[in-house]
Amino acid sequence: MEFLKIKRLIALALSCCLLTGCTLTERLGSPDSSKTDNLIENSELANYFGLTYYAGENINPVLVKTDLNRVLVDALYEGMIYLDEDFKPQPMLCEKWEGDGTTFRFYIKEGVTFWSGEPLTADDVVYTLKTAKRNTQSIYNTRMTDVESIYADNESTVVVTLSSPNVDFPSLMDIPIFREGTEDLTFSDGTGAYNPVQENGTWYLRPYESWHGGKVSEFDKISLINTTRSDAVQHSFETGDVSLMRSERIGTDSITVSGSVDIYKLPTTDMHFLGFASNVEPYNIPAVRQAISLAIDRQGICSTQLQSFADPAVLPVNPQPEGQQTALDRTLAIQTLASAGITDNDNDGILEYQSVSGYSASLTAKILVNSENPFKVAAANQIAASLTAIGIKTSVEETTFEDYQYRLSNGNFEMYYGEIRMTPDFDLRSLIMTGGALNYGGYSNIQTDQLVIQAREGGIDDAKTQLYTHLLAEMPIVPVAFAKDQVIIRSNLIKGFSPSPNWIFHGVGGWRKN
Repeated sequence: MEFLKIKRLIALALSCCLLTGCTLTERLGSPDSSKTDNLIENSELANYFGLTYYAGENINPVLVKTDLNRVLVDALYEGMIYLDEDFKPQPMLCEKWEGDGTTFRFYIKEGVTFWSGEPLTADDVVYTLKTAKRNTQSIYNTRMTDVESIYADNESTVVVTLSSPNVDFPSLMDIPIFREGTEDLTFSDGTGAYNPVQENGTWYLRPYESWHGGKVSEFDKISLINTTRSDAVQHSFETGDVSLMRSERIGTDSITVSGSVDIYKLPTTDMHFLGFASNVEPYNIPAVRQAISLAIDRQGICSTQLQSFADPAVLPVNPQPEGQQTALDRTLAIQTLASAGITDNDNDGILEYQSVSGYSASLTAKILVNSENPFKVAAANQIAASLTAIGIKTSVEETTFEDYQYRLSNGNFEMYYGEIRMTPDFDLRSLIMTGGALNYGGYSNIQTDQLVIQAREGGIDDAKTQLYTHLLAEMPIVPVAFAKDQVIIRSNLIKGFSPSPNWIFHGVGGWRKN
């Protein structure tokens, strides 16, 4: 009862703030947040846990369309595997898997039940995967692109056959599973540590007593805060209604929350990179692309322009291979250009190259960037300054996202600052292979194509090493960094919080109240 009184007091104070223009702390007569903090710490509100819930759609883990329900899905559902911080697959609903790169067998963990009490079977997994495959709007649809067939070999074994080999396919199997035929329910039946309960027309979460992961000893209730707009999530967090949220930190609509919060940085497959028009001189020369890569201060960009929410990268995989250097080397960049005959012949501070037409041309560049993302614009400007410093006179061309997309699709650029959310197997086919859907610059190299396929097939022990060595020499694109997402939690709410990249509720059984 005391908890409800306090919540009503805060709600009343907030409504006054909206009418008068003052802050909550001002209405409470305090010049800072100390009075609010004391109010929270000395009440049942200290043990309150709330999550965002958009009630405008049924909660099905592979069919939800709004990001508003993504954290809620993490609380309710689980995949066959989960990805650790190195994006390596670890068992969750399956005990083990085996495969030859084309056919994989996944063995379901014994004793797993849905909230309804029904046992998890291979048929449920097959149904979930087929649902993701046939629904093009599902965020998991691209995971199933190369899947040729899915079937249950028996009650506990799922067999997946691919149309082309991919030894890393198990990394794509963190698709959350639901019980067959329950997609039309308000909440599809799941296996997660929490299950939804409705009382007096209100939904909340409580621990699932028969959860296969053990007993959840803390947070015996998670309130669901009905939210209709993404821009309202931050406000709900700041008022205390929402206790945990996940968001991009360096996106177009980034969220920054001040005050008493705990922030966790999660690695992602979201790569920032430079792309090139392969038909524009001299960016069709590998040595030029190599030199541009060597001249970029990736660490500086990550720590400043990307505000420490990114890790430097020279290869299109996260994390970077052990021992891989990401530091800039301007001296080597200049030497690399010189080895290709590109030098400053007239001492004007700008390098010159010999064009195919036989005349000497100044080496200048323009980087196309989406003007609506200030972090990308800042990063592109720093890269331009670094290239100018080694003699490549570079400018940044900012444009609207609509025009940016139009120009990429029409090849109307020299260089562009790009971003791509890769699948967890770090599939490069669409980005750098001949004719790839995202290969806007028209890069084409037979050896590159062969090595990409060879690495996916995995028949050669050092196939990936060969691919990475080739990419460092060719640089069809120049990776800059992999972005990090942020998980923001009310300060001192959870002890033992250990999220994995795509599953915030990883380790929930070990959570403790601070």
